[in-house]
Amino acid sequence: MSRNHQNRQPVLEARDLSKDFHTGGAFTGGVVKAVQGASFKLFRGHVVALVGESGSGKSTIVRMLARLHEPTAGEIFYNGEAVLSQRGRRALLRYRSQVQMVFQDPFGSLNPVHRASHAVQRPLKIYNKANSRQELRDKLEELFAMVSLTPVDEFIEKYPHQLSGGQRQRIAIARALAADPEVILADEPVSMLDVSIRLGILNLMGRLRDEQGIGFLYVTHDLASARYFADEILVMYAGFIVEQAPAEELISDPKHPYTQMLLAAVPDPTRGLKTENIELEGEIPDLTSLGGGCPFAPRCQHAMDICNEAMPAQTTLEDGRWVRCYLYEDELAPAQMN
Repeated sequence: MSRNHQNRQPVLEARDLSKDFHTGGAFTGGVVKAVQGASFKLFRGHVVALVGESGSGKSTIVRMLARLHEPTAGEIFYNGEAVLSQRGRRALLRYRSQVQMVFQDPFGSLNPVHRASHAVQRPLKIYNKANSRQELRDKLEELFAMVSLTPVDEFIEKYPHQLSGGQRQRIAIARALAADPEVILADEPVSMLDVSIRLGILNLMGRLRDEQGIGFLYVTHDLASARYFADEILVMYAGFIVEQAPAEELISDPKHPYTQMLLAAVPDPTRGLKTENIELEGEIPDLTSLGGGCPFAPRCQHAMDICNEAMPAQTTLEDGRWVRCYLYEDELAPAQMN
């Protein structure tokens, strides 16, 4: 779905976010550069998919936006206001009421000793969304119905082990909705579910986007689901966002060699991409020993000497999308990619 955001203020913005993790001891440790200079905007009623292999830094970005990790550098803006400078429990609660998270594991994110009703009641109480016992019950029934867990009485008093994976993830989504958020950070929300029920969860989130105007950051390694659900796709590799484009444009015409490699691994005879000769070799590099060049260079069939010397800057293409690759700088013809 294509959406025009000209002259609109993003509800959530990451600006030059970076995160380093220190490992080992004072003398033997290293620094893992998990995220480097990530910037993007999320609008109401809009889905941004963040895709890449495991270890690329996707979940670290989500945890920074959820205020579970403090960035090493950069800033987060919510409705135009800087977030990281706002200190104290009250400011954090206010932010988290508007920016909620849905985790990958629908069983591990629910307390096994409490009923489903408890998981959804708790944010209603924390964020003062109900003022009486009857209002609390009404809100619970509304939220269970919103995530298609009906008849409500069949689900509201069940324990997590009595629910299927898809039902547990619907409870997790209802819990996020209880805070009445403007943004939901969905960290691989369907990757642990059976293939047969993934589409139902994606359709549920799509309905919430359209009916409630919620903005989603959808983290996934699955380009097929990103194409189905997202309006825009960001491709991440070794801590860097290396390409950005509207979902359909990125899938039909990938620019970065890494994006082409990812798509070459997806069986899709209708795609029409010329990626048959791309070799799927190598792994994400050790993030404690990154050099100054492009981290994808050791795996790239188009690598040049300059690729090993410096990370390419962001190059904006004629249609407004962008890519970090020397093949698209002005002095080099994009035809070299063919």
